[in-house]
Amino acid sequence: MAATPEEALQDAIDASGSLKLKKFRDTIHLPLHQVEVGPALPPIYLSDADVPEYRSDGWEETNPEWVGSTNKLLAHDVIIRDENKVAFLIKAARYYADGKLMQTYDAIFTVVNRGGEWRLVSRNPFNVRKA
Repeated sequence: MAATPEEALQDAIDASGSLKLKKFRDTIHLPLHQVEVGPALPPIYLSDADVPEYRSDGWEETNPEWVGSTNKLLAHDVIIRDENKVAFLIKAARYYADGKLMQTYDAIFTVVNRGGEWRLVSRNPFNVRKA
């Protein structure tokens, strides 16, 4: 859905909260690889049938403290770029539904261009720091 790598990065951030700003399904290209730090999700999604419509689907059971949470991109740098792939080193924060800081983290998000649409293919968070 995104026309640029930067839009795809923001879409990935918007899709990772509870506000349903973007459908998770609409922000990724399969296969999607992820190293997970929050609710237990598969390390790789191979089939559309395995991808939840929204990333927050099921959080009531897997991570109830994340229900209502939002994610905000604080900063990003390009670490790899060519005409079809961009890897971003990001700094982001997750907030509770009441707006209090839950955690900050760094991550490498990789987006690719397939058929003119930039979408997420890899998420690798690290340096997760609880507030």
